[in-house]
Amino acid sequence: MEEVKYSKMLIPSILSVSLLTIMAPTAVSPALAAIKEAFPHITSTQAKLVLTLPTLVMMPMGLLSARLTSKIDKKKLLLTGMALFLVFGVGGGFVSDFRLLLLMRAFFGLGLGIMTPLSTSLIFDFAPDTSKRSKLLGIQGASNQLGGLIFMSLSGILAGISWRYSFLTYAFVMVSIVLTFLYLPSIPPRTPKGTGTDGKPAKMSKKILVLAFFAMMIFACFFVVNTDLALFMDTEGIGDAKECGYALSLMRIPSIIAGILLAGIMKRLGDWTMPFAAVIMASGYLIIAYSYSFGILMAGCLVVGLGGGFALPPISLYLPRIVTPAQRTLGVAIIMSVAQLGQFISPLYTDFFVSDAADDACRMRFVVSAVTTVVIGFLVLCFTYTLPKNSLED
Repeated sequence: MEEVKYSKMLIPSILSVSLLTIMAPTAVSPALAAIKEAFPHITSTQAKLVLTLPTLVMMPMGLLSARLTSKIDKKKLLLTGMALFLVFGVGGGFVSDFRLLLLMRAFFGLGLGIMTPLSTSLIFDFAPDTSKRSKLLGIQGASNQLGGLIFMSLSGILAGISWRYSFLTYAFVMVSIVLTFLYLPSIPPRTPKGTGTDGKPAKMSKKILVLAFFAMMIFACFFVVNTDLALFMDTEGIGDAKECGYALSLMRIPSIIAGILLAGIMKRLGDWTMPFAAVIMASGYLIIAYSYSFGILMAGCLVVGLGGGFALPPISLYLPRIVTPAQRTLGVAIIMSVAQLGQFISPLYTDFFVSDAADDACRMRFVVSAVTTVVIGFLVLCFTYTLPKNSLED
């Protein structure tokens, strides 16, 4: 890419998209219990589809989005995704049939699937320097959690009035649309030059799939808090939708701090950052699992948020050690799409170990998440020993 001067608003424009992507599927989670009450014929697992269905749609759409960047300007593609995000995100609050609500969430997932890989690949486009990239990915992680802090809190307040109002939080995407339209440069489609002996693009390492699997499982465990906390608090009589919104939003504060400190932590711990983060997250899950008051539950959420802030962004930082620069947009799409699938499998994964009929089912789901997180954290450490120390080149 030619050396040109970009607006000072370029990075804020990219990060404004990051505010939306991670929080988006679960932004209405404080309203989950109210949604189930509004549609009494559905089960708890079906109600969770409101949160998890968009992530299922995101996976193929994210991969398609990466492919489309070789044919369509990234800026136009991003604006298209945000338009779908706005229309079908806000539109979910206007339906009266649960099946129609799920349809709206599916189309919402299409828009989100376009936006999510682009929000990270744009950082690789405009921050080729490794140290700057690490710093920006840490800030991006902080932005993800800041979005959760703002929108979970707002959603919880709105859900206290009506579950329909919680969907209005998606209207914030209009700010990102304006910033993207004004400050993001056009990025014309570019077909990467062949690097193989036959002149075709080199095949991507299959290790990308292993990394994507780890990302999926970390996300699956992290989002147990989003999918189960409202039902857990309702079942145990610990709090209502408004208090759930506070818990889910405030847990983002340590995540924001962790994202800002991430570059320094990784400099000191290196590849041990993931197991370090996994132990912190697991401690938070266990605190939640054995909490009987809102105060203790809130402490557990804060600990999970701290661990998540250290665990989620580094997944992307392993990418340059696996794929070449020409493959990174597709690599980001694979990791982010499969990772977001973790939100969909989250309730299914915990249901595999915990029966709804069990008296302590809600608590045991957090215990399962704690054990799984520690296992994945140390598997990632083992995986890093199979990777080169430096970034690959074309």
